[in-house]
Amino acid sequence: MKKIFLFLITLIFTYAFAQAQIKFHFMPEVNARTVDGLSAFQVQNLSASRYEGKVSISVREISLNRPVVTILTPVMSFATGNSSFPVVAFRNSSFSFASNTLGSLVNQTRNFPPGEYSFCFRFIPSDKMSTDDFEDCYETVVQPLLPISLLSPSDQDTICQKRPLLSWQPPMPYHSSMRFRLLLTEKRPGETASESILKNAPLLLLDQIAGVAVNYPSNYPELREGKTYCWQVAAYQQGLIISTSEVWQFTVQCKEPDAPASNDSYRDLKVLTGGNYYIVNRILKFAFFNSYNVTKLSYAIYDMSDDRKPVKGLPEVGLVNGLNKVDIDLSDLDLTPGKQYLLKVSPFNESAVEIKFVYQDKD
Repeated sequence: MKKIFLFLITLIFTYAFAQAQIKFHFMPEVNARTVDGLSAFQVQNLSASRYEGKVSISVREISLNRPVVTILTPVMSFATGNSSFPVVAFRNSSFSFASNTLGSLVNQTRNFPPGEYSFCFRFIPSDKMSTDDFEDCYETVVQPLLPISLLSPSDQDTICQKRPLLSWQPPMPYHSSMRFRLLLTEKRPGETASESILKNAPLLLLDQIAGVAVNYPSNYPELREGKTYCWQVAAYQQGLIISTSEVWQFTVQCKEPDAPASNDSYRDLKVLTGGNYYIVNRILKFAFFNSYNVTKLSYAIYDMSDDRKPVKGLPEVGLVNGLNKVDIDLSDLDLTPGKQYLLKVSPFNESAVEIKFVYQDKD
């Protein structure tokens, strides 16, 4: 009988002990981007007793199978029910970062770079004789808030520069220790831009770029007329890729097609220069190649017989990238038939072009 009684007492205590649990609640999709974000967890004491102990938080990168950081908090007391962990206590914790590139990076930036992580919260009781350890783990994929994006040359653009400036927007959050790698290849017929980057030998491969723009180096062969090129930029820290841009393409095209030479044609703007007067009957027509993303023509008309007095009320002329056939209606302006005028066009980043013409108003 005595043995049965002792067994029942032991069973009761064992059952009560089994019910004593500490659980952790954490939202990794919201709070797992930074080390400080790991403080946003709740502790749930499911037992009827207060428990005292430390909390250990272990972070591991799953795909690389590497430890990142282990955080050990001070001793805390947890009453029955739910309680948020004090931020002050978290800041007073000990932080042990792994001795690998990922651990060093997180220690430096306090941010978790993109990757797949596990976050394990473990309760370590002060009295190990009466309480077990309890652990809850969470897994999530950390994505960059703002991935790296290319800026210039823009995708599908046509440019005249054979050593262009290549620029991009860094991923966010951005840290000064971030470095960039730029890859540029020639696109071959029948290939997509992505295939070109993967299959073709790079014409330009620059590493350890500290800024977010680079001029095409002078010690590399210049880009060729009529060729299409693909480029991509990757951002990394401590040798780990943080973000990779899309693959963009651009074409180098500087030659301007000749316009027809009939009396009513759109002759090339540069062909019209040379000192001879151009006869304009109400509509001033010319062909103009816009090599940049400029949307408005910069021009002026001057009265040659009135000390180059500028003509007022000129209509606005819109531009598209590439060849433009420009019509400037002069009939509503205060121009005198038979008088001489000067058209001055100021292309972006190029020398101004001046054209002399005689205005006519004939049906």
